[in-house]
Amino acid sequence: MKINFNDLITPLEQTVLEIIGKGRGKNRPQKEVHYQSHPLLQALKKAATIHIYVDSADFQELDDLIVTEEKDRLIYNEEIDGNTTNQPLVAKVFNRYFDAKTEDKIADWIRHLKESAPSLSLQDIVTILYTIINGRIGIETTERYGCGRGWEISLELHTELAASLENSFKAAWCLSQSNPRAFVKVPFTPHYPHCFLIARELEKAGIAVNFTATFSARQVVAASLLANPHRSNVFIGRLSQGLQSDLLGEHVVLEAQRQLSRLRKKHGLKTLNIVASMRRWQTFALTAGCDVYTSPYRVLKDFLVQKEMPAEEITSKLEQTYMDQLYLKDELISKIGEKQIYRLFVVEPEFIEFLITLRNSAEFENMDGEGLQKSFEKAGFGDFFYAPTAQEWTELKKGKLPDLNSQLTKKISMDTLFSLLAIGDFSNFQNKMDTEAIKIVEKSL
Repeated sequence: MKINFNDLITPLEQTVLEIIGKGRGKNRPQKEVHYQSHPLLQALKKAATIHIYVDSADFQELDDLIVTEEKDRLIYNEEIDGNTTNQPLVAKVFNRYFDAKTEDKIADWIRHLKESAPSLSLQDIVTILYTIINGRIGIETTERYGCGRGWEISLELHTELAASLENSFKAAWCLSQSNPRAFVKVPFTPHYPHCFLIARELEKAGIAVNFTATFSARQVVAASLLANPHRSNVFIGRLSQGLQSDLLGEHVVLEAQRQLSRLRKKHGLKTLNIVASMRRWQTFALTAGCDVYTSPYRVLKDFLVQKEMPAEEITSKLEQTYMDQLYLKDELISKIGEKQIYRLFVVEPEFIEFLITLRNSAEFENMDGEGLQKSFEKAGFGDFFYAPTAQEWTELKKGKLPDLNSQLTKKISMDTLFSLLAIGDFSNFQNKMDTEAIKIVEKSL
């Protein structure tokens, strides 16, 4: 799948970039900034953790975690060096950019977009506006918290872009050009196998990718070997909650971390893995030393104020296994089977060998999504992907955790199912934001 990406950048993308750029200079601190280390977060860094992010786009939450205001200066938390966003998190701050008070500004954006591309449809405009809002979030957050240091922010593409490599690239280019410290979040979409190719091609074009919506060690391995993104993820909280095992998520992410560490050493990969979707502060201590953490506001706040675990007791858990402490319920095992659960953290040597052979093949360079899926099926790993019917999507969008009594839970591989549920959840939030955006856009057309 070879595409000349330079041909994809048109006056429309340049206009989008200009609109995003007009948000510069509005959130720079007005006081001198100094940095101060936190003992608990410093202990994580000593255990080998490289980055600590916050799952939030809310300045009130971020300020509470990062900023202490003194009379003549601001004291910033030294170890927190980034944040991540997605559709649910952007939805929380949507009105910061998109309410009745900003209709004149948005009308101006739309006028410039239509001048650059008169044939834009209503949905095209709404999708582009979401890219603009994400770009503004990236610039404003980086200015606010990146004073004198590198601030890393992950910005997720509109869910409708997943169907097209070309449209994904256009939006990703705008986000990356507007903020060189940004990662573009490309979700694992089991119904669109070309997601790995999107991530690979963006990286080859110099656009840093955070490959997200992943739930198993094998998904992390596949992402790192096929796309080599800057970041991968394991959404651990949903695993533990969905399968009713307190330590399942921690066990999965530690196994994914070990697999990825070995691949980095052997194959020179750059991917760092993120402990994501955390539900409790104890996860920091239980998985200390993992590459990166992105924590919801409340979880990180709880960790920083708790007194149960002193900093000196936080040590590396990179060789820790929680296999004998999973305490999986007999009812759960009888409903979905041990193989389904083990699929989350067991990575067969044959699977790694298949991926290495595939990535080194001449065919892989020109392969499309259909060809990639056929390669997985031929190698015996066809359960990695799944394209739901319209009726199945309706069921999947009812909640972000698996229904253990559903036929889909028996039909779809467990990690694939969790990824589909995540995509359905993100799409629900996206659709709500799009509906609100359409009301304002229609007034402006």
